[in-house]
Order: sequence, then C-alpha cells, then structure tokens
Amino acid sequence: MLFGQLNTDIFTLFSGSNRHLYEAVLVKIYRDFYRSDLRFPSQAEIVGLIYETLAHNADLWREDEAPVVLDQVLTRKGRRMRRRRVETADAQASNEALMRARHIYNRLIATGWLEETRYGLKVTVDMPPGAMRLAEFLCGLREGLSEQLGGLVVQVKNELDALQINARDNAPGLHKAARDAASFGRYLRSVLSALREIDKLVLASDTLGRRLRHYFEDFVERVLLQDYAAITTVSHPYRYRHHIIQSLDRLEDSIADIGAIAEAYLEARLAKDAAASKDLVFDDLAQIRRVFDRIEEAFEQIQHHRARLETRLRNTVRYAGRRSGSFIQRSEPLLLQLDKLLASGRALDLHGPLEPRHTPLSPFLLARPRTVRAPIVGGMLVLPPPDPIRELRKRLERDYLNRLDVKPEQVSRFLERRVPPMGETHASGFWLDTVDDFLAFEALRLAVSATGEDGDDVHPLVAHLRRSFTFTRTADVMVDNAWLRCEGFRVARKDSRVTLEVSDAG
Repeated sequence: MLFGQLNTDIFTLFSGSNRHLYEAVLVKIYRDFYRSDLRFPSQAEIVGLIYETLAHNADLWREDEAPVVLDQVLTRKGRRMRRRRVETADAQASNEALMRARHIYNRLIATGWLEETRYGLKVTVDMPPGAMRLAEFLCGLREGLSEQLGGLVVQVKNELDALQINARDNAPGLHKAARDAASFGRYLRSVLSALREIDKLVLASDTLGRRLRHYFEDFVERVLLQDYAAITTVSHPYRYRHHIIQSLDRLEDSIADIGAIAEAYLEARLAKDAAASKDLVFDDLAQIRRVFDRIEEAFEQIQHHRARLETRLRNTVRYAGRRSGSFIQRSEPLLLQLDKLLASGRALDLHGPLEPRHTPLSPFLLARPRTVRAPIVGGMLVLPPPDPIRELRKRLERDYLNRLDVKPEQVSRFLERRVPPMGETHASGFWLDTVDDFLAFEALRLAVSATGEDGDDVHPLVAHLRRSFTFTRTADVMVDNAWLRCEGFRVARKDSRVTLEVSDAG
C-alpha cells in the first residue's frame, strides 16, 4: 500500500492513452454514488454508469473509430444489467462498449479505486477512503483551478468572536478557524498562481487570436470575474484583519480562555495530553496570526500581476487594429491582380513602383520653410480700463494676508490686556473674543513651544517680548477653550508699560 493509504497501482490508471476516459468515469462514479449520498451501489449499477459515460464520450476511447449510437442499458437493484434495444443503434458497437465497460470496471477494482464487499449473497461496491480523497481532489480540479472560498475572512472573525463569549463551548471553532485561515492563504496563492499561468500562456501565444482568447476566457472570465471579485468584496484581505488581530491578542493574554480551550481540545481528543493540548491551542493562534500578518505581500503581488495583464490586454487591443497595413495584407490584392494579368497572356509594361508611395506623415505636419519676417511697427498701446471687482478682490486678499501676519506689537498689546502689571497669569485664563485675539494667541503659543526649556533656540517673537514678559511652560495644566486645546504656559509681566495700537505704532 502506497503511504499506507493507497494502492501501489492506483496512478497507473492515468498512464495510458485512455487516461481522459478514466478521468471522466471516475468523476462520474464519485459524484453519483460517493460524494454526498450514502449509497451502496451494486456491480451492475457501476458497470451501467461506466457504459453510459462511454456512450457520451465514445471519442475518448483511443481507437480510430467514429462515435456510434449505442443501445441503452437498464440497471435494477438486485438484478442483472439488461439492454433496451434502439432501432438506430449499432449492435456490434454496443457489445464492444459493454465489454469495455466491464474492462474499465475490472481496472478500477485492480488498481484500488473500487472494492467489492459481500454481505451474504449481496455484493456492493465501495470506494476506499484514500481513493475518495483523490477523487474529491480530481473533481476540484475539473470544477476550477482555483478554489472558490468566499467569506472565509468573515468565518474566521465570527469563530474568534464566539470564543470570547464562551471559550469552552466554542473551542472547536478555534481549530476550524486555523484551518479556514490556512485555506484562505491557499486561496490567495491559487489566485496568484492562476495569474502567473495566464501570463505565461499569453507570452507563449503565437497568434493574436490565441492571445485574446487567453485574455478574455482565462483572465477576464475565470480569474477577474470570479476569484479577484471575491477577494475584493466578501473575502477582502483587509476587511476584518485589524479586528482578527485584536481578538488573537485578547485570547493570548487570557490565561483562563487558553486553559478552557485546551481542556476542550483534550476532551475532543485533538491532543494526547494536557501539555500537547495547550501547545495545539497556541499553534492554532500562531497559524491564524501568520496568515493575516503576511496577506499584504500576497495581495500586492496579485494587484501587480492583475495590473500588468490589464496593461498587456489594453496594448494588444490598441495595436491589433494597426496590423491591417502590414506588407502581407497589402501584397495579397496586388498579387491576385498580377496573376490575372499573367493568365490573360497580355504583355506587361511596368514603370515605377507597383504600389504608390505614401508619406508617413501628413504634409501639414512637416516643417514650413522660413519666410521674410514682418517688420515691427510701432503704435498706440491701449490699456483696458480698471475692473472695480478685480481691484476689490486684490484689496481683500491683501487685507487677509496682512491680518494673518501677526506683528510683535499685536501680541504685546494682547498680553497687556490679560496680564496685570507686575503680575502673572496662566494661558488657560486668557479670553479670546475675536479672530485677531486667536491669531495673536496662536502666534504666541507657537513661539513659546519652539523655545527650548534651557533658554536655547529662542524664538524671535519671544526674544522681542522678553523685555516686558517671561514665559514658563506647564505641561500639567492644559489650555482648553472653544478655540483650541494645547499645552499650557504661564506669562509673568515685569513692568506696567503700555504698547501703542498697531495702527498708531505703524
């Protein structure tokens, strides 16, 4: 037995020339009898199904014979197989197909795909577990090269949320979440592999028709409209990634939840002892974290390959229409015309090229020769009348910029109104009534925060105000009002000097 599970000759079924027929027969048998229903078919039912598959796929048998019409085969439970005669059927071909069906059945028994089980006089046909797994994999390949696993991110999120509600009762969900995360990683890898395979097929295409067929059938229909649409909607890698990482952090930090999950693992016989059960819990958590930590690189590669294929498709369609002016297509009507002239027997008197010459560029795009420059003639320069709206706009913009340019006199006047002579006030006690007050306070706040604690790197505004004020930053008391919220500071006044208004000072 191969690997203890498979017959040593199980793969020899696909080594001959009839491997495509055996594949169709195996998939048909597995889907009808063993995939979902608990059926125990008899030998006659299996042979009848093989005969039916042969009737629909007669061209797959590797003999140089044209497909023929066969009789219909009826199978009844517990009875032998009999044929229903069809008037247009070929009796000899039906006998040969029935012999081939029995031959295929014996090959399936001999190679370990099927096995007969006797219950007294009743004989049923079953499929071993290892062969069922291979048949399921074969069906998956026929249904699509990449798995359709939409919604796996949502499933992992829901299973982790259930663990936070009741860790012990929902412990098997963690093991399933680890398998779902691994399946999602394989899903992303399958999409990336499909894009790479399509890229290779496009590069290997020797004709425009094959290249476009690979683009539209493989890339657009199979990948872009199915797999890529799934990972950018219901299974988007970033949809619940942050939530899943936070759930993993909470589970790893909760000793009680880890212990409850480990006990549930041990009861479910997922591990042999308590230590191995706890290790399995941490392995499942680490597996989920590895998948969602590394999906960014895979998703970027998928986006890169998708963009590259779309660019190649756009360039292919763009330059496909320019192939109509090629030499072969232009030469074909000319050669046909010459053949007609030669067949007529008339003498040919040819002078010059057979095909008229075409300028590659339009004559209007060519450079024009230089001409005599026109002399410059002086005259009256008429200026447009001033626009009052434009002048008003310029004045408003100038006033706006001047208002934003806060002068040191404005800040000094602002502080004199809020700090008493020879006194001290915290910045949280400053009231801001107008926009000019806010601009003065904002300029002061930025100047104080830009000044170092040890007196180095003094801001020019603070250096100007130090003649009358001292500033001390206070990180424990904040400034929080209707205008802003920032770090606080204290202002102490050294004298009782009064600064003139900015308009008078100017």
